Amino acid sequence: MALTPAQTAILEQLRRHELLRRFVAEDLQALVSHATVRTYDERDTLFTQGEAGQTVLVVVHGYVKLSALTAGGREVVFDVVGPNDVFGELAVLIDLPRAATAVALAPCAVLAIDGPAFVDALARSPEAMFWMIRLLGHRVSRTTEQMTDGLDLPAPGRLAKALLELAALRSRPVTEGLQINLALSQRELGGMTGLIRESINKHLGAWRDAGWLSLSGRTITLRDLAALRALVRDAGP
Repeated sequence: MALTPAQTAILEQLRRHELLRRFVAEDLQALVSHATVRTYDERDTLFTQGEAGQTVLVVVHGYVKLSALTAGGREVVFDVVGPNDVFGELAVLIDLPRAATAVALAPCAVLAIDGPAFVDALARSPEAMFWMIRLLGHRVSRTTEQMTDGLDLPAPGRLAKALLELAALRSRPVTEGLQINLALSQRELGGMTGLIRESINKHLGAWRDAGWLSLSGRTITLRDLAALRALVRDAGP
């Protein structure tokens, strides 16, 4: 099937992805030709925890939060994914319901690839299969790090680390410093760090007063990266 100009542009983008570029070329083109591009507004839900996983998703542009609710109703944020990131593959690979809910943190577009077709293409490419194992290993490592941070890092270190990770993901230089361009609520920061809202308020307020950052609504601008990095480093075991 001939690709449309938009599909051709997406194919060229995916050919730079560490995993997807390792698929057999004909398979990758076939996956793109039969995939659909879905667009979402900020705070739209892409899929919910517990629903059937029928597609593998690739971020074309924008950012998506992956989180789950505990039995007590508390949100745990597993990851924030951005352009070229693959997500939703685990439910497809192991044929289980989605383990997380995906919510757009900004207007975004994702490529939805048919799950069974993705698995078939993966089986025909040992190199891509190896990189999929690496991707899943990275996810496990990140989850393990979150768990150990909750045990080893004091609250200020966890919050500072989360802010630095968000700045590395999407930020822009401004006169005052580095502005994080992902509008996360304090509840979501709590989901990333395991902290309650009162604790987050306390530390953000103290760092604002110290000149380390500035706050405007849900926008955070980091003004003293060195101080925040030192806080993470010195808080380590």
